[in-house]
This record gives sequence, structure tokens and C-alpha cells, in this order.
Amino acid sequence: MLSDSELADETIHLRALLGCPPGATVGLAALADPLPGEKPNYPLPTLIKLAIYGSPKRRLTLQEIYQTLEDRFEWFRVRTDELSWKNSIRHNLSLRKCFLKVQRPITEPGKGSYWMIDLTQGEGNKRVRKR
Repeated sequence: MLSDSELADETIHLRALLGCPPGATVGLAALADPLPGEKPNYPLPTLIKLAIYGSPKRRLTLQEIYQTLEDRFEWFRVRTDELSWKNSIRHNLSLRKCFLKVQRPITEPGKGSYWMIDLTQGEGNKRVRKR
């Protein structure tokens, strides 16, 4: 679980990223709606961070990230069967240091690991390559 200081760091980071005032909600709902049929004008890492941050436990599986984006934006919902945007999400999750993969407890049903935001390693995209 996240400590209070780590949660505060995430909130401060996301508020700065979105330009939100102190009292505003931080999450996918804070983003402006794109024109009908158009892709949201935000980088995928930002959308992923907001999807994870907006979840009740601040963690989501890959399928839950897809579903959250489809629920919020028409562009993703219309392209449910397309693999390109899903591949991009997987690529960003594995490449960026700010996304932390956490194993699902064996007591929880379902498959897949959880993804969380971890700003302690920085924002960059130079994760150590595993061979």
C-alpha cells in the first residue's frame, strides 16, 4: 500500500501535469472531452496514470486499464478490437519507470498482475532491460 507521502507526491505530480487547481478532482474525469470521434489529445502515459490514480485502490490490471479508457473515451470504445492502442499501453507500462508491476495476491481470483504508479524511480523511460 502507498504511504501518505507517496500518495501526496502522486497527487502533486498529477495536478501539475494537468494544471489542476488544489480543490479540483484528479482523474480521467478532469480531462476535457475530445471532439466526437477524435482521439483524446493527451499522451498515453498521462491517460494510464490518471486511470490508475482514479481507481479505488490506486492499482489496475491491464484489462481494467483498457476498460477504464473505453468507459471514459469514445475513441477507445469504438476501437475495442484494434490491437494498436492496446499494444501502445502495454509498451508504455513496461517501458516507463513510473509504472510498477505488482503481483496479484493468491487469495484474489482473476489473472494478471496489478499496475501502480511509483514516482520514486522518476518519470523517465530507461527501465533496466531484462535478458
